[in-house]
Amino acid sequence: MTSTLVQKHPIKGSREFQLTDDEIHYTIESPFKKVSLSVSLDILKDKPVISSSMLSFLSKVNKEPLVELFLNKPDKETFDQFVKQLRQLIIDNDFGRLRVPEKGLVVDVERLSEAIEMVQKNIDPTEVEQFLSALKELEINHNDIKCQNNVADAFNELGFAQSLIITYAPYITYMFSGNRYLD
Repeated sequence: MTSTLVQKHPIKGSREFQLTDDEIHYTIESPFKKVSLSVSLDILKDKPVISSSMLSFLSKVNKEPLVELFLNKPDKETFDQFVKQLRQLIIDNDFGRLRVPEKGLVVDVERLSEAIEMVQKNIDPTEVEQFLSALKELEINHNDIKCQNNVADAFNELGFAQSLIITYAPYITYMFSGNRYLD
């Protein structure tokens, strides 16, 4: 895997990015100055934004671009590999995300059904449509690790609605944090 990316632009100069387990270090050299920075991966959103000829990773806090890369430089394949690795490291460093352990989760179907009912009763379904769909699929296939991952992924994508789920269906977060694995 690529852990260093070097980009050159005829007008804007060069940029070198280096990944570690929890930071990205980069140096930007333009005709008039040289700047070196480090950014902690846990403060970056994992979905980059493309604007013109730049791909940017934004701050979770103020949504400002903290890491900007020239799109598809030095070549598309190298660029895509680096971005894929960077995105995965950002996800791995986001400790607030729900994750399914390798062996899967033990799901109490009765409590899951109650959680689904509470979500349907108390939350606008248009706000949590994909999450609710994933929960219903898990209710049917509670031992399926793919279904468990789908619930985790859908929850992680909810944004503000996560707080509603935590309030009205606390079993969901318990299920993922209860440290109960399948044998």
